[in-house]
Amino acid sequence: MSTTTGLIGEYHAAAVVLSLGWRVSMCQQDKVDLLAWKEDEYIRIQVKTAKLSGDKEARNPVYHFQFGSGQKNKVLPNERDYDILCCVGLEHRKALFLPIQQVQQKSKRMPHQLFDEPKAELHSFNKALAAVRGRRDSQ
Repeated sequence: MSTTTGLIGEYHAAAVVLSLGWRVSMCQQDKVDLLAWKEDEYIRIQVKTAKLSGDKEARNPVYHFQFGSGQKNKVLPNERDYDILCCVGLEHRKALFLPIQQVQQKSKRMPHQLFDEPKAELHSFNKALAAVRGRRDSQ
């Protein structure tokens, strides 16, 4: 995938986070693309962007996201890497958010219907944020 595609996803994710009342800074680092904050709370966000794979006219095209990092031997991210993973469906121009605790595989296929939900961005962000807060509170 081109760097342009990745940048499109990062800018879209930043716009979504801003629209949810958070401040955001693009800070493309290893494993962290966005830093979001609200008052004295900060979250680190990694953005992954995918195009619909397979035949777009087929019954069930999917988005295939690569969650692992590294060139040859992909490694799963963990809580030291970032807090929230943002999956951007390029054709839908929509984002879904997952807390790092739910990232348990190196790649994932996501049905395009997940990106059709009108409030998917808001609901998935709030769920991911609640999971991050719960993890932090338990530490």
